[in-house]
Parts: sequence; structure tokens; C-alpha cells
Amino acid sequence: MKTQRLRGREGRNSAKIISMVIALFIFLMLQPLKAEVWTEGHHEIFDGEVYGELDIYNDVTLDIFGGDIFRLAAFNTTITDWYDGTMIRLWARDDCTVNIYGGSLDFLWAAEYSCVNLVAYDVTVMTTGGWYDQGYVTGTFYCNDIPFYFDLSQDSYLHINIIPEPATFLLISLGCLFLRKR
Repeated sequence: MKTQRLRGREGRNSAKIISMVIALFIFLMLQPLKAEVWTEGHHEIFDGEVYGELDIYNDVTLDIFGGDIFRLAAFNTTITDWYDGTMIRLWARDDCTVNIYGGSLDFLWAAEYSCVNLVAYDVTVMTTGGWYDQGYVTGTFYCNDIPFYFDLSQDSYLHINIIPEPATFLLISLGCLFLRKR
């Protein structure tokens, strides 16, 4: 029974991924594709912007408020805050930090000393299964209560941190203060 339920979920997720890829492909065909390399400064991406490949290096900070990105590759000491939008592949390397508050992602590859922070609840990180049988993550984002699912590359789960809800974090902090006073 449990195996059938898992296959059903993976089947729905596979169909969702395929339909998202087809929709993104059609959308990308109608839009001019951008391939960019950013090495410095603060950048923002909004709804309506489409990038085929985006590479960020050095000390770039990137805020994603919408738009569509086929592949984002974050290197060095970059910081990415992702609030909304669609991304097919996210690559995180070196010492970069990626904070995910919302959006739709299909595949995450994280390596070396990269840090991926998920601001979400009911998060499940599986080290097997998924599209590539290398693991997947499910959960719900705090900011909009939208559930998510994305596949992982091998050992990417080692780089994922689950950030607790702000109210829970506040209660834990207050509890520690009261314990310290005693």
C-alpha cells in the first residue's frame, strides 16, 4: 500500500514536471532568451523576465521576485533570495547562499560549501526516489502556503537547511532566555 501511494505521488509529480517543462518551453519560444553572467553588484528579477542561463559570481546579490529562469548557477560568495518565479535547474557551488522563500523549482544541485535555506514547514527530505532516483524535497512555503516538490542531485540534501517559522524561532529564543535567568 505504501509503495503504491509513493508511486502515485511520483507519477503526479512526474506529470507536473513534464507539463511545467512543456509550458516553459512554449513560453521560452515566445520570449527572447537571455544568457547572462553577473560578477558584481545587486540585481533583481521580476515577473515577465526570462533567462535561459544565468551565472552569478563573486559578491553578487540577487533577489528573484518572479520571472522564469531555465538554469541559475550561483558560485563563490553570492547570495540569492528567491521569493517567486519558476526555475528548472538551480546549481549552488563554492560558498554561495541561496534562501528560498517561494517559487517553483524542478531540480537542485548543491555542492562544496554552498548553503540552501528553505523557509518552509512540513519539509521532507528524501535521499532516494524522485525523477533521477537521487532524492527529493517536499514541503510548504511559509510566505504563501504553497506546497513544493523538487528533485535533488546526489548528496545535495547535505546542503539544505530548514529555517523555522519566525514565531517558533521567537518562542525558542524566549525559552532560552528564561532558562538562562534561572
